[in-house]
Amino acid sequence: MEVGKKLYICEKPSQAKDLAPHAGARGRAIGAFTGDSVTVTWCIGHLLEQAKPEQYVPALTAWKLDLLPVLPQRWAVQVRPSVKKQFDVVVRLVKQADEVVIATDADREGEVIAREVMQIAGYRGPVSRLWLSAMDAASIRRALAQLLPGQKTLPLYYSGLGRAHADWLAGMNLTMALTAAFGTGGKDGTLHVGRVQTPVLALIVRRERAIRTFVPKPYFDLASTFDLAGKTVSMQWIAPAALLDQAGHAIDAAKVKAVAGRVQGRMGKVVTVETTPEREAAPLPFSLGSLQREASARHGLKAAVVLDACQALYETHKATTYPRTDCQHLPVSMFDDAPEVVAALAAIDPGLAALASRCNLNTPGRAFNDAKVTAHHAIIPTANSAVKLAALTKPERLVYDLIRRRYLAQFLGDFGYLRTIIEVMCEGELFRVTGKTPQVNGWCDAIATEQPVESPKTGDAAVTEVSSLPAVSVDGTARNLSCDVERRQTRPPARYTEGTLLAAMESIDREIDDGRLKKIIRTKEKAGIGTDATRAGIIESLFRRDYIGNDAKRKKQIVPLSRGEALVTLLERVLPELADPVLTAEWEERLLRIESEQLALSQFETDLGVWITALVERISEQRAREPASGPSARMVACPSCGAPMRRIKGSRGWFWGCTAWRDGCRSTLPDVDGTPGNQRSIVPGSELGAGRRNTH
Repeated sequence: MEVGKKLYICEKPSQAKDLAPHAGARGRAIGAFTGDSVTVTWCIGHLLEQAKPEQYVPALTAWKLDLLPVLPQRWAVQVRPSVKKQFDVVVRLVKQADEVVIATDADREGEVIAREVMQIAGYRGPVSRLWLSAMDAASIRRALAQLLPGQKTLPLYYSGLGRAHADWLAGMNLTMALTAAFGTGGKDGTLHVGRVQTPVLALIVRRERAIRTFVPKPYFDLASTFDLAGKTVSMQWIAPAALLDQAGHAIDAAKVKAVAGRVQGRMGKVVTVETTPEREAAPLPFSLGSLQREASARHGLKAAVVLDACQALYETHKATTYPRTDCQHLPVSMFDDAPEVVAALAAIDPGLAALASRCNLNTPGRAFNDAKVTAHHAIIPTANSAVKLAALTKPERLVYDLIRRRYLAQFLGDFGYLRTIIEVMCEGELFRVTGKTPQVNGWCDAIATEQPVESPKTGDAAVTEVSSLPAVSVDGTARNLSCDVERRQTRPPARYTEGTLLAAMESIDREIDDGRLKKIIRTKEKAGIGTDATRAGIIESLFRRDYIGNDAKRKKQIVPLSRGEALVTLLERVLPELADPVLTAEWEERLLRIESEQLALSQFETDLGVWITALVERISEQRAREPASGPSARMVACPSCGAPMRRIKGSRGWFWGCTAWRDGCRSTLPDVDGTPGNQRSIVPGSELGAGRRNTH
């Protein structure tokens, strides 16, 4: 292979293909594009991965507490077997290059992907950085003319290494330590922990606990109708503050009944009539996260299924742009491509031709904003008119339809409507109704106006808007036609679906009380915990490892399995900080200090090692206080409180007892050939008390 003097290292093949002609590399070679003095090659994400713990401590083929923690002094990496061929190509090209231009994603991970290969190859020459926020032609040309010195982004590499090493140190050491102390090995016995996975599991478990322990409280409302200009209209009672509790509910039935009796059949007066024109801009194009949430809400698709569909639409069908993005904006330069994209959508599906013909392609809307584009722009359709809808699977069709309609919505104008508020005073009580009358459909013609709602919060009865209201005037009469007392109950928080869980991961700052850390986690490189590209995989791993499942009746709802509840309960007792999202915020603060060169990577890892050593010691101490009985001490959740159970030999033989016995739980399960049988409970001083005295 003839090699140019300047080598561009991209993150993935598609990036290299887009960049190569602009960099002057129009020839093809194995694993690269070539030109007279330039070569463009690519990685396939991370070509390298961290070595396993047993590479540092060979005896760890069997996990033992006395061999932990593993704190590498020199980090070892290994080539991912699936990409060995491309790794060899990239390393050979790096060794032959006189100059390297890093052209991976413009973020922490992108910096690590390129520089870890350069380090393996022993490269010591000059380095430049191509800082791209989008892969359209105009953005590429602009970035090529403004290459950054490699030294400018080197701190990003150290920060990325810090994140990778921290995740390895905590995930590997604490998984091994907890499993050695409280698990049995194998799929059912390994206790997996991770910086992101564990707080997410804790969210699900704690939500389920809140649902189980929720005690509904009654409150009362009025179902009222009034005659407004000859039309029967349902109106909402605006209860006086004196009747409301802290949650805003009227809880005194007698007083509400008295109001109903006073209002029933009486004449009221219109006191407010307000009509204001409102405009609502089109929702922005999709990021991966927002697309996964929408697909979950509208079609019940799992996050991993949406990601797979996006990847196929991008790679196989060439129907959409790069999917693993956290951005919902587009570079201004891509507005020039809009006519071609819109025309392609009409050609692919004649059913969209009418919408396409109405698109205003003269002025870019709010979606086109260079300042808000990150490493990748939003997911949109391509101008490939050869896409065959019949070749798409059902999930691919559903996802493609969401993407193309959201794109078309950007050019159909605002949704315009009149909002009308009418208030009636009757016997000193205020009643209100709100009307929403569409005037200009705008983008709503592309996207169904009945937006799906998946709220993870507690909710009470919703107040719906009336589509149209009669014309009335202030001081006009309004006779009450009915006023009935309705007994309602507060409702528990809703279980998570994949859509609402993704939203909770993205807005995890709501779970953090410290204002400084809350701000960091909200405004860091990618908000929340995990990234748009990794969150689906994290949720899927919780399913795969039997920590969570779907409710048998309501398939979209996520429930913790006994194994997941037991793990969270154990962590809350032994290592509560691992189940707290504040840990991610604290790490992120230190990683940002590495990026700004205020903290050395070595110091960060030293401090982390001290912390992990203390946690392993804490696990050992807890294990000594709660000895298990050999390999049959599996992770089994107590049916009463969710704490782990242990197999114990009492005066009458083996049984399973709750480890939270010091906290008052006396639940036991009979032992059936080393596994727990059906539930039974005993009182203090009986077999569990005797068994515990014998084991401590």
